[in-house]
Amino acid sequence: MNSNILIYIENASDDRDLTFAGSFLAEKLSAALKKLDNTGEIFYSAPSAYSGRLSGDKNCFIRTGLDDIGFWKDMFSRTGSDHLCKIHAESPFLDASLIREMVDLHLKYLAEFTFSENLPPGFSGEIIAKDLIASIPELAEKTLPLNQVIKSNINQFDIELYYADPDIRDKRLSFLAGDKRDKKIMENIFSSVNKIPAYSEIRDVIEKNPEVLYIGPSYLEVELTGACDLDCLYCYRNTLKKPHPDMDAELLKKIIGQMRSFDLPYTVCYGGSGEPMMHPGFYEILGFTQEEPLVESIIVETNGLYADANYRNFILNHGSKIKTIVDMNGMNAETYLKLHGKDCFDQVQRNILSLNEASGDRLYIQVMKIGETEPFLDAYYDFWEKQKISIILQKQNTYLGRVRDRRYSDLTPLDRVPCWHLQRDLFILSDGSVSFCKQDVDGEWSCGNAGAATIPLLWDKKKESFVKDYKRDYATAPDCRSCDEWYTFNF
Repeated sequence: MNSNILIYIENASDDRDLTFAGSFLAEKLSAALKKLDNTGEIFYSAPSAYSGRLSGDKNCFIRTGLDDIGFWKDMFSRTGSDHLCKIHAESPFLDASLIREMVDLHLKYLAEFTFSENLPPGFSGEIIAKDLIASIPELAEKTLPLNQVIKSNINQFDIELYYADPDIRDKRLSFLAGDKRDKKIMENIFSSVNKIPAYSEIRDVIEKNPEVLYIGPSYLEVELTGACDLDCLYCYRNTLKKPHPDMDAELLKKIIGQMRSFDLPYTVCYGGSGEPMMHPGFYEILGFTQEEPLVESIIVETNGLYADANYRNFILNHGSKIKTIVDMNGMNAETYLKLHGKDCFDQVQRNILSLNEASGDRLYIQVMKIGETEPFLDAYYDFWEKQKISIILQKQNTYLGRVRDRRYSDLTPLDRVPCWHLQRDLFILSDGSVSFCKQDVDGEWSCGNAGAATIPLLWDKKKESFVKDYKRDYATAPDCRSCDEWYTFNF
């Protein structure tokens, strides 16, 4: 059997993504994989825009589209392979011993396609048999990547699943250098042990050095204002020690400017205790946030009252990054009044339906999973799914007992994992206070103010709290042990 390796360079990658710790990854991977005793030649696949070091290599093939059926037929024809193992070129942590085991499994059981569900990207590959490609009709979903075609028709093919311990899916990591956040974590891991660890060692390295995961905020939640026209029965706003003011737009510009120090992509959420659209500079704020290159997406959490024609037009003309989440906990005027404290059902529903035309798949409606919504939840889903609007069924947050617990079921996992919010989120109140976390809604345990200190310095001050939580040394102020938000994940 002629089994070869195809090192696949992603469409957006260049030689910077293919360099790690001073080594050119394509050459490093090739050297490691050539030592395997069950594979033969090494080939490369590069996008048409690639112009790096591999461009002149006789085994480097330029592609013009996706890795669809047509691509793979061409690859098998040009390489003369019976089997090809696809490896991501941006994989500095690839463990060649795992690839050897995967190829052995694939050949032993005469599989058409072999992959791993538990190994994170960057540690494994996908193995494709020539016979599989020949069996798929030329026109069958040809615009989709091959692995999507196979996994969506999994019972039609001879597939082998490869599993290896440890299972680190709970870390939500991808070991691909093309992603800035993942590359930074890999650089931290490499520095902590002065080597690239084998896959069997990776969990132990992280557990002993959790600070390697702490690289910069991926989710910046900013409270623009404490003002709101509604009085929702599950909201914490009425429990605050004092009213929260409007945030100074210049302070927010400073915050976003200082986020550039991390040089990492992130999401901005405008939420907090108030209605962000009631901030007098709301559209100015959206404008300069949208223009920030490192901001991948902007989430506006709104009650929908002000998501009118002005907001709709802004979304149409400037809102490519903006995702809107409308809090809508009512099925009719009566249930809406009961939960939101004001009869605005018709107005909010009209705004949502109008906004749907402008936002497409970037619009969500959110309903709380509490006793008061349970009687109409089925009808709620029936109605909004017909409008083709995505629904978020939200777990209630009691904010450490500030508001009454109205949940009728507990979704908390049995085994506690380190808090995602301490690792990835930064919550800033409208006066600039950087809270301990999103549960610290009054800023009682703030690490400082963004108006007086830099964001990188404030983030660094929070590092100890994350590391202690990771090691199950939970804070008492606020009371992390009684919190059940640790398993919820933003971006």
